[in-house]
Amino acid sequence: MDLNTYLDQLEYLTNIDSCSDDPEGIKKVADFFADGFREIGWNVEYHDLAPKAGPCVICTNREADHYDLMLIGHLDTVFPKGTCAEWPFRIEGNVAYGPGVSDMTNGTLLMYHLMRELPEEINDKLNIVVVFNPDEETGSFFSEPLYRSYAQKCDYAFVYESGGSNTTLCNQRKGCVGFVAEFIGKAGHCGFVFTNGAKSAISEMAKWIVALDELQSEERDTTVNVGVAGGGTKVNVVADHAKIEVSVRLSNPDEVKRVEDTIEKLKAGAQERGIQVNMLRYRVSPPLNPTEEGKKYFEHIEKLCHSKGIDIKYKARGGMSDANRIAPHGPICLDGLGPEGDDCHSRDEYLLIDTILPFFELSQVLIKDLADNK
Repeated sequence: MDLNTYLDQLEYLTNIDSCSDDPEGIKKVADFFADGFREIGWNVEYHDLAPKAGPCVICTNREADHYDLMLIGHLDTVFPKGTCAEWPFRIEGNVAYGPGVSDMTNGTLLMYHLMRELPEEINDKLNIVVVFNPDEETGSFFSEPLYRSYAQKCDYAFVYESGGSNTTLCNQRKGCVGFVAEFIGKAGHCGFVFTNGAKSAISEMAKWIVALDELQSEERDTTVNVGVAGGGTKVNVVADHAKIEVSVRLSNPDEVKRVEDTIEKLKAGAQERGIQVNMLRYRVSPPLNPTEEGKKYFEHIEKLCHSKGIDIKYKARGGMSDANRIAPHGPICLDGLGPEGDDCHSRDEYLLIDTILPFFELSQVLIKDLADNK
């Protein structure tokens, strides 16, 4: 792979505003990859999923009923339109900076170069599907049903989120119970609540926040974050509306039941108190934990890489990726295969340039191994 070409393309892509709610920007990034894959003779499908979502691009080296390998990365970032003009791509020594440079333009671009330089004998042997997801940062709500249909007929899935220091890959991620709850009470003057029947949606919301926070457990490795909370209009008016957005992260899938039992008790209590609760959004994404078959594969590639002088390690992560959503459908998932970067979702987001080629070569080793063992 030519590193200078990669860096030139990285600058071009990083300087495109492509927030999850910017379909025009995401389409511009998607067009780059679609054109690139057409140029190397792959099948390219554009899927317009929703008016507010950019296109999902699916590339295959051939039509097939079964795929040996899926490569997946996301096109969207968390930065609002205009960020690229304020904070454009730049290189300082060994470090590249820019919005989304390591989450995850570095990984999606690496996927393209890997397939562009795929040896003919491997291309002939493996059926490969490459997925460019437009909405991972907002939970893959629109894209998951589409790429799930491919995951169900794949053996392996490589996810190109940024790798960790010293070639640290990811084979475990926390799952999530995420929801938005709306509380509907009855407005009234705050001085007459004993006679006017006013019901405070904010008071109900507060009960939920306290109860949910009590689910947090270091022993169980379960965290609870009420990230957004609000409601009401004036200090002398009993609030008839409030809303919270909640993310519960968990390593043990059994924790889902504990969370859901608490939510059901809270809903029942709210009804008794005369408060209507609407779940505007509710989703459970399971934790990514290796299966026995997966553990054997990870041990195999660790030995394989060590034999080639590549010292890889594995580390669990608290954040989620599309690996959480792919693994339940069958493929063995290996995550963190993108070049090393960190401080994602901030102005300090960076990519270490000297890790680009090592991670490229690592993927080449892994893909060749799949072909050799087919």
